[in-house]
Amino acid sequence: MQDNSDAAVAGRLPAQLVAELRLEFPITREWVYLDHATYGPHPRRYVEALSRVARDLSEEVLGTTSMRVEDVRASASRLLHAPTEQVALLRSTGEAMSLVATGVDWHADDEVILYELDFPSLIAPWLASGVKVQVVRDRGRGCFDVADFVDLMSPRTRAVAVSLVNNTTGFRAPLEQLGRICAERGIWFSVDAVQAIGSVDVDVPSLNADVVAAHSYKFLLSGFGQGVAYFSERAIRELKVPHVGLRNIQPSPGGSLFDTGVHLYESAQKFEPSAPNLAATLAMGACLELLLDVGPERVAAHNLALCRRLADGVIGKGYSLVCPEHAGLVCVRKDGLDMASVQQKLAAEHIMCAVRGGNLRFAPHLYNTLEEVEQVLQALP
Repeated sequence: MQDNSDAAVAGRLPAQLVAELRLEFPITREWVYLDHATYGPHPRRYVEALSRVARDLSEEVLGTTSMRVEDVRASASRLLHAPTEQVALLRSTGEAMSLVATGVDWHADDEVILYELDFPSLIAPWLASGVKVQVVRDRGRGCFDVADFVDLMSPRTRAVAVSLVNNTTGFRAPLEQLGRICAERGIWFSVDAVQAIGSVDVDVPSLNADVVAAHSYKFLLSGFGQGVAYFSERAIRELKVPHVGLRNIQPSPGGSLFDTGVHLYESAQKFEPSAPNLAATLAMGACLELLLDVGPERVAAHNLALCRRLADGVIGKGYSLVCPEHAGLVCVRKDGLDMASVQQKLAAEHIMCAVRGGNLRFAPHLYNTLEEVEQVLQALP
């Protein structure tokens, strides 16, 4: 295989480490898998953790296993660079987005600003909330400027919701700046980070957001029904809690709840009313530890290096990038070619990618190699 300039591939993980990582992922035996933006295959340690929890729950006292949930929260906080008390373990990105859309006392004529190419789980809660929606139009750019949002802001604007990395274009939005503007104006700011967390090293508090969330079945490699979310101090203090259960109320110090009343936790745990699926949660924890062991910044540099080589290579074959400001996803198109047909051709050669919004989308991860990227470039028509 061709080796390329140091500049194009700088930041890749050491070959020996990648070889060891590939042993964790059985998918590599049959596939060049570059579709983590759709679904991240499980590493062996995820499967082993599921089995271990099932065995433990059949052999040990429950408390020993259930207490390990807090270890998962601690791992999530390290990955997000956020205080543990501001991290919740939820079921999905959509659940976190809905907590804002339904958790604020909205007034008549209140407005939220959305980007038209964002994913339904971000958009739908706002359409259902009754808040008036203002839409940043893409206009064929595959991206937006902060000014596009600012131009739509008015005294009626009370919320902005947007993705950190866009699902269909790969655009990495400048949310630090947008978040600062929202904070200065008291606007609620929600971020769908599912196409970033695990692939891009994100200092979540620096986004200046009220809620940042990512479900676990993409770059967190951890299956459905789990996710991680960050809540600002304002969100913890002011958002209404839709469900109250055993897990999000503080223990009653003597007496019954009838005597003491219900007191919610004063942390992000207030948004976790029920006991989690222990097996799935602890298995997600094993995947978070894998990412942390390698190092989020090293994973991000590796993924970006592969994306840069992919981007350079597809341009050399006559494709165009949907958005040059990508991070973790490379989305392309080519005049005269149907991208669905290209995707099917690649799948026939055991190369897995996706088509979204008419664009061919590649999303590598920590165990992918430069040789696999070159194989993809050779196979592209």
